Amino acid sequence: MRGRKILIFVLLVICATFVVILLNGSGTATGPILISLLLVAVFAVISVGATTELYRELVDNLRNDSMLKKAASRFYLYGRGGSGKTTIIKSWLGGEVRPEQATKYFAFYTAEKYLDLETKRQCRIVVSDYQGQSPSQNTLNASPQVIGLPDRRLVNGVLFIVDIAPRIEKNGKPLDTNELVEWLAVDTETKIRKRVEQHLEYIVPAILEIVFATVYSKNLLCVTLIINKMDLLEQIVAMGCIPGVSLANVEEYARNLFKRIEYNIRDACDKIAKPEHQIDFSVALVSAAKGTGVAKTFNRVMKKYADAKYKEKKK
Repeated sequence: MRGRKILIFVLLVICATFVVILLNGSGTATGPILISLLLVAVFAVISVGATTELYRELVDNLRNDSMLKKAASRFYLYGRGGSGKTTIIKSWLGGEVRPEQATKYFAFYTAEKYLDLETKRQCRIVVSDYQGQSPSQNTLNASPQVIGLPDRRLVNGVLFIVDIAPRIEKNGKPLDTNELVEWLAVDTETKIRKRVEQHLEYIVPAILEIVFATVYSKNLLCVTLIINKMDLLEQIVAMGCIPGVSLANVEEYARNLFKRIEYNIRDACDKIAKPEHQIDFSVALVSAAKGTGVAKTFNRVMKKYADAKYKEKKK
């Protein structure tokens, strides 16, 4: 990308040089020759752009800048690889929506969502999608365009995502739900415990401190711990794979699995909260694959954002 920017700069300098020469020599016999040279240079730039997609990147960057400068309810997602971040986003926005690239590890989605169906009020949203594996990449590579500048963060909702089973691939493709159920049905408690431990290693107090230092501002309204793949857990429980757990208490079981993470996030919220600025913390149990509980989680943040904006206008 850096090499392409340099190439664009060089080509623009060449074109600007020709323009200056043309303006100075247009009244002489060399005018037509200079015009021809200028046209050749312009066509060369177009050709280079067409073959290297330079213009496409420039247009995309300009479009992204324009989109991200608009007021919007902004979401910052954090979670271990395979926990379902992208699936959760697409479950809410629709599978056909495509991400925009902000940095190598940081992409984002934009859309217009209804606040309610009665008034048809809409709210613009921006959702981050972290694509790396290292926790430090999620904070160091976070795009200021997406989350705001360091002195004025724009994030309204932080979503920490965990799940009860990892993404498992076979021949380069992830297992479907039925295959994952079969895998999890054997030695279930050990596999779930191992996955929970992976999340505990990823969402620790030191990392939470860094995450909140990265995104916190008075604009932060909600923090949510999302426990994903509840449909998978319910199927396993219905099969009797976890002694003492039934469908009647499966949600309590899921909450208990991540009780330490929930406590750590609550504690981190309390440490950064101020008397004049409280953060609403909650736990959501969802199924990204089925879309269960996903919209409710996002809509809660979006409505709080809209209410806050409405109060600002009334002042």
